[in-house]
Amino acid sequence: MPRLLILDWDPHYRSYVLESCLALGIEAHLVMREAPAALPAGAARVHVLPGLYDDPLQWVDELARYVNLQGLTGVFTHEDELVELSAALSDELGFPGATLTAVRLCMDKSATRDRFTAAGIPGPRYRVATSLDEARRALDELTLPVVLKPVAASGGQGVTRLTDASALARAWDWAVEPYGYLPAVYHRVIIEEFLEGPLVSVEAAVVDGDVHVITATDGLQTIEPVGPTQSRFVYDALLVPTRLPAEDYEAMAHWTREAITALGIQTGIVHTEFKRTPRGVRIVEVNPRLPGVYIPELVHRALGIDLAGAALQLAVGQSPDLTEKHHGAACARLLLAPASGRVHAVEGSDEAAAAPHVVRACFFVAPGDTVAPPHEGNIEVRLGYVLTTDTDPHGALRAADEALARMTVRIDNPATAQAAP
Repeated sequence: MPRLLILDWDPHYRSYVLESCLALGIEAHLVMREAPAALPAGAARVHVLPGLYDDPLQWVDELARYVNLQGLTGVFTHEDELVELSAALSDELGFPGATLTAVRLCMDKSATRDRFTAAGIPGPRYRVATSLDEARRALDELTLPVVLKPVAASGGQGVTRLTDASALARAWDWAVEPYGYLPAVYHRVIIEEFLEGPLVSVEAAVVDGDVHVITATDGLQTIEPVGPTQSRFVYDALLVPTRLPAEDYEAMAHWTREAITALGIQTGIVHTEFKRTPRGVRIVEVNPRLPGVYIPELVHRALGIDLAGAALQLAVGQSPDLTEKHHGAACARLLLAPASGRVHAVEGSDEAAAAPHVVRACFFVAPGDTVAPPHEGNIEVRLGYVLTTDTDPHGALRAADEALARMTVRIDNPATAQAAP
């Protein structure tokens, strides 16, 4: 039986990882910051490492000893903050996976941009800054609006759109804020032209250097204003497959293959983000890991391809089945806080779950919890979600919108309280 070390696991967003372990007969050993109340279904053991995210590379030797003691045969993570640790362990132990060199190229957005420029892969114009003064000089060479973001943070942390140079100092502060968990080599900010157009990600599997493009996901975003000259990006929904025309999909598939080759990724699942601009598709970034939130489940439900299972199999040296079993669509619609305050009541999840085409509808918050809208709080915080399926992406999105409209979060804050969404 394959035995796999899994660096962290999230029961809210990543339950499908252990479900795939069970289905594939893979023995899962979880490494988590704190012990769960009960051993999760599908996990053989939990190794508690409270400082897992505190300079993750310091744990290579300890985890290598654990792997050898338990006789494990692979390492896997779905967390951006831990992909470097996973790659270092794989290199140390001779396990399958993206190399540490390739992972570091992906983590460092400036190094990625440099590699793509050399390979002729289309992306935004950009500059890199290590100080506010350098950022000011970069603005002189770019055209507003621009996007500021840390070179190695994830999940939209520290990312802002800037439309007026007078607000640069505030945007700079946001961009450097996520540095806490990053090594000093990544303490830089990338400043790049803002790309107009929808965000789409391409999900691919790399098997012994051969890139298999599986599908593309529409990432619906809201640009939340945080002042007259700045905005932050927030995901509202994820939709598989993309609604873009076939020629756009083929262009993104082509540049995905070129990008993965340029970065030297030989094994694993790769999540590549694009913008479809008026000038054509432009690459945003490459992530050498399983895509986030519910995308693997959406791919599974829409196409019958177990993307999480494929990632796990590649991590233990097996060849995954990437054959499309059927062709439908799936959507995850995310519920965000409409105002800041304390939750008074949550209503409508049963009604939403009973709506047509709904697979699941649930809240993550309960009365008494304190919440804030994305532009005031943590942009990764969601209050709940609905997941739908249909025969086409437009139908799946429409069903998700209708179901989410039945869910309400009532917030105790007389000045701004309102229903969500």
